[in-house]
Amino acid sequence: MPLPATSERTSTIDCSDMPVRAINREIRAALAGNSTKIMLLHPGARHNLGVALPEGTELTIDGPAGYYVAGLNDGATVHVHGGVGWGAAESMRDGVVTIDGDAGNAVAAAIRDGVVVVRGDASTRAGIAMKGGVLIVGGSVGPMAGFMMQKGIIIICGDAADGVADSMYAGTVYVAGKLGELGADAVVEEFTGGDRDLVYSHLERWKIPAPAAGFRKLVAGRKLWNFQKADRHLWKSAL
Repeated sequence: MPLPATSERTSTIDCSDMPVRAINREIRAALAGNSTKIMLLHPGARHNLGVALPEGTELTIDGPAGYYVAGLNDGATVHVHGGVGWGAAESMRDGVVTIDGDAGNAVAAAIRDGVVVVRGDASTRAGIAMKGGVLIVGGSVGPMAGFMMQKGIIIICGDAADGVADSMYAGTVYVAGKLGELGADAVVEEFTGGDRDLVYSHLERWKIPAPAAGFRKLVAGRKLWNFQKADRHLWKSAL
């Protein structure tokens, strides 16, 4: 059962013996009662915590979370004091999600706006199909980070495994550590003073230590989809 609210607008929920459905029901009840700040204690890496939370909500999860934490976020601020499973912040419309540990596959997949911060490492396909927003990873990322990215920014302070920036339509990926094999159509572009100001302002804002190595900037070469008019006969012959 939830503990008594600590103020008119703050609620604390002890998740120890509660199924996920009951936890999310308590979150909705707290919001209906005008609580804007909610603390989940003993989350036990449960899946689907804090899905589709509205703007103005601040949810703190005091421990690890499972799959799909803060998925479909609609403008809330979610802090996870631990690691997370797959799909954290997937399809987020707006808001802020901070993760103090590592993140599983597809963190920040298909987000449209807002900021996702992973203070540890992120697994495969971080930032896949991003349509806007910012993903910051304080550590390293697994294969295929930024795959089919359409818009937005990914900042990777550690290493990036093979396939980084593969098949991007647009967007920018900054990597400070070692680069694996670049993804299809990914190219290295000059890291300008404007890029530096942008990247380091994000690191300062979220209190992520700046890496000793300088960043490299990866963008789409646009050869996969932005074909020339003279090439159209090739496409017609494939139909």
